[in-house]
Amino acid sequence: MKKTLQIASLVFVAAMATGCANTQQLQTDVDALKAQMKTVSAEAAEANERSKAAEATANRAEQTAADTNSKLDRMFKKSMMK
Repeated sequence: MKKTLQIASLVFVAAMATGCANTQQLQTDVDALKAQMKTVSAEAAEANERSKAAEATANRAEQTAADTNSKLDRMFKKSMMK
């Protein structure tokens, strides 16, 4: 019985030491993931801003094309009236 208790206590101590080591490694991994998340979040915000700028440029180009088409239509109608 005494031998079993000693073995059980050694196993318990070993398990606790391993558990603490794993907890330390998990915390390190979590911290690394948090740092990566901040980087990814910053990159996503930058990509979002770039996409907004690209959308604004596309909208201006679309408006310019519509204005040009309107002018061409008026010119065509005016030439047909003559």
